Amino acid sequence: MDIEIEIKKLVINECACYSSILNGIKNYCDREKEEDCRCLIFKDKRCGYFEKAVLPMNPKLEALYRADIKAKKEKYELTKEDRQRITEEKSSVLGKVKIRCKRCGKTFQANYRNQQYCEFCKRYIRRKNQRDWISKKRNTNVDNQLSKTVDI
Repeated sequence: MDIEIEIKKLVINECACYSSILNGIKNYCDREKEEDCRCLIFKDKRCGYFEKAVLPMNPKLEALYRADIKAKKEKYELTKEDRQRITEEKSSVLGKVKIRCKRCGKTFQANYRNQQYCEFCKRYIRRKNQRDWISKKRNTNVDNQLSKTVDI
């Protein structure tokens, strides 16, 4: 994911001060007081309003944005692994918990705290339980039919 493109999409979709074109100015910003009145984000600068009001709407993107700013200050480029790690950390903060599967032992991101099985094992266990239930139901039906025939 390219951070700059995602940031610009967020500005276009969510920022209250942004207009695509106004008075012949492309990427117009109501808060900007310079001559061209262009949005700071589209000038590759930082905008205080955006960072305080708009960016918190997307916590993963916010974490990536802040890490990218810090990396640029230290003259360092974020690698793909760094971005993936930041995204995973942020997703785990948003309610996803890492849990070990009860059946296969593989670690996975659980959607809720009480989840015991990974997606593959969950399907397997569900099918197994369904088979057992159907088998039990069939056996009880056969037993009921046999008991009715014997009573006659």
